[in-house]
Amino acid sequence: MQFVTILLGLAASVSAIDIRLRAGSGCTGSYQVCTGINPDTCCGLSSTRFASVGYVAIPTNWRIQGRAYSNGGCNTLVGLQTIQGTTNACINEPSGFSTLSGGGYNFVSKRRAAVPMEQCAVGKACTSVAKPDTLVLEDETKYAITDMAEPLLETLIDLATNGTTVENIPHEFKAFEKIEG
Repeated sequence: MQFVTILLGLAASVSAIDIRLRAGSGCTGSYQVCTGINPDTCCGLSSTRFASVGYVAIPTNWRIQGRAYSNGGCNTLVGLQTIQGTTNACINEPSGFSTLSGGGYNFVSKRRAAVPMEQCAVGKACTSVAKPDTLVLEDETKYAITDMAEPLLETLIDLATNGTTVENIPHEFKAFEKIEG
């Protein structure tokens, strides 16, 4: 029985993608990422706005429906895109302004039509919400933001959105910098 539990846990960890909340349209600029998000989980923030939502590390044999939200976190579904046969996808904010506040995805059955927008909008398809765990500057410098105090995080988000490079980030953020090796 434990073997089945372990196997299911491993399958779940393999069947998750990264959702990037991007400052620029076309999935450009700095971003905040929810790493390894499972289906029907929304990656979102209540106060920050984004121009696009990126979906990264999608297995090419998956058929998913990407979702973009506005009005704080995952409150109002404003964009849907069926994604299949590609490892990366992007949903831009429909009006062209930075008003997105979250993103998520669900699997799409080949036998049924995609879930209608209203279903997730009333909370039936999005079962949980996650906050981003990493903030990435345009120069790819990464910061661990999971345990960062809200006022400090808001300052870092503002700096990142304005295109600030690591050389100009205040020293108080150095402790949060992720060094990958």
